[in-house]
Amino acid sequence: MVELFATTEIDGITPTWLTQILRHSGALTQGEVHAIEIQSTGAFNSHTNYLSLRYSPEAPPEAPTHLVLKQNTQEEWCKQAQAREVRFYQTITALPNHPQVIAPCYAAAYDEQSGNSYLLLQNLSETHRQPVTRDESIDTSGSVPSPDYIEATIETLAHLQAFWWEHPLLTTEVARAGMWLTHEAPASRYIQTRTQAWEQFVTRQAGAALPVEVRAGYERWLAHMPRYWEQHLEPRFRTGSKQTLLHGDAYFSNFLCPRHLPGATYLIDWQGPEVHIGALDLANMLATFWTPAQRHEEQREVRALRHYYDTLTAHGVRHYSWDELLDDYRIGLIEWLYMPVWDANNGSSHDYWWPKMQCLFQTAMEWQCLEFMAK
Repeated sequence: MVELFATTEIDGITPTWLTQILRHSGALTQGEVHAIEIQSTGAFNSHTNYLSLRYSPEAPPEAPTHLVLKQNTQEEWCKQAQAREVRFYQTITALPNHPQVIAPCYAAAYDEQSGNSYLLLQNLSETHRQPVTRDESIDTSGSVPSPDYIEATIETLAHLQAFWWEHPLLTTEVARAGMWLTHEAPASRYIQTRTQAWEQFVTRQAGAALPVEVRAGYERWLAHMPRYWEQHLEPRFRTGSKQTLLHGDAYFSNFLCPRHLPGATYLIDWQGPEVHIGALDLANMLATFWTPAQRHEEQREVRALRHYYDTLTAHGVRHYSWDELLDDYRIGLIEWLYMPVWDANNGSSHDYWWPKMQCLFQTAMEWQCLEFMAK
């Protein structure tokens, strides 16, 4: 089969290539692709194009006509991130009983020599939409999806994580897609990474204007890291207890919900899957850009946590209590406190990392996370 690894050009996206790919996937049983229209999505972290296909008369009517082709840019971080995503899709598509919460994938290929890769996915934009866009998420005034969409995204996340709960594959195929523990164990490296990031943050003047309570809180966060690792993380990673598959970037803008509910809701952009504690994704969803007022309104945050827990147990998770979930949510908040520091150190604007830091810090203080770390 002809592969496509010329990531900086679209010349290789031809009817012949797509015909071969779709035949290989089983999506095109007869006929061929006659013509393609290509439209860039304008994605900032990949070369991603919408493809509209026209077929020869003998092609079956169910052949896909709208696809998304995602290719890496030539930055090394992008090559590595998309390679992880390709390996993730290759793993998922080989599992016949996997929940239908991942966008249908027709091809996922990686070239070890060049480091280039691509994904060919179904384009769901006609039937699905983001519950909130990335820009709406960052502007906290528009960061809360409708109640129906919150429920749909929580159900999708919980269904996925229930399937992967202490799954044997977490130590094999998925681990190759980017297992957290392989990057940051042992404890010294985990703590050093956060300490150095914070020092870099404050020396770049980002910390100079921080409110006193935020700076003091982060310093306590660092001081409690050794005991937190010893008491709360190390035992979980050593035993694999109550771990699952983590998306790692589960903002609401990385979900696709049906324009007209009910229907399947999907999680997209799998560049950083991890083996970790599932509630980290919940902290990402509910705390990164929700203000205290938004979290408290009609008990939005707690109701989302309860819906996650109920869905998780409905899909077979046992011996996991509500109180354990709340402690895992605290762990998620503790872990996510690192991210605005990382964002600021890696070039994000103040308008991005500061609202994120405020929301996460306020949530962590409310949930008494520093006290939890010191237990």
